Amino acid sequence: QVVAEAYFKLPPGDRGRCAIFGQNYGQAGAIDFFGAKMGLPPAISGHQNYYYWGPRGYTGECMIVMGDEYKTLSQKFDSVEEVGTVFHPLSMPYEHFDVYLCRRPRFGPLLQVWPKLKNWD
Repeated sequence: QVVAEAYFKLPPGDRGRCAIFGQNYGQAGAIDFFGAKMGLPPAISGHQNYYYWGPRGYTGECMIVMGDEYKTLSQKFDSVEEVGTVFHPLSMPYEHFDVYLCRRPRFGPLLQVWPKLKNWD
């Protein structure tokens, strides 16, 4: 719901080019499972098998990022805005995280850096 609210606040022209990035397959899978009913596009992630599906044509110019830190993201993007927090009292503490809207990557096209995002643990 937090990600959907951030996504649908974007101007319509930005939605089609804004990726939803999960740090792990659980976050990405939740977007794919629950978000489809809300009209969200499939998520991307460098974690486990999601890595093999690649950036799905996204350039990285606009990304909603789950589960990273402002300091880290501000080194990778020109614009970083906290847009929400995911929290549920019955979830594991490591599944509480902030959600950021990131724009204008400093790393170049997402496809170019995709191999560095591989996270296979």
